[in-house]
Amino acid sequence: MIFVTIILIIVALYLLAGLVFAIPFMIKGVTVIDEGAHGSSWGFRIIIIPGVMVFWPFLLNKWLYASKMKRS
Repeated sequence: MIFVTIILIIVALYLLAGLVFAIPFMIKGVTVIDEGAHGSSWGFRIIIIPGVMVFWPFLLNKWLYASKMKRS
């Protein structure tokens, strides 16, 4: 029972980190990594929040890489 509780706490913390990441990503990051999302509506950005929460480490890496490429 304790093992299940620990796993659920880890998953909850992971998703919480994803939600915290999603806020700045919705404002700025989505247009940096995907030029097609430039000018997209807030409805679209709200719809992709669950996916951003799950894949936030991958999206953070992609966002950082895209930012470096634009500076070069």
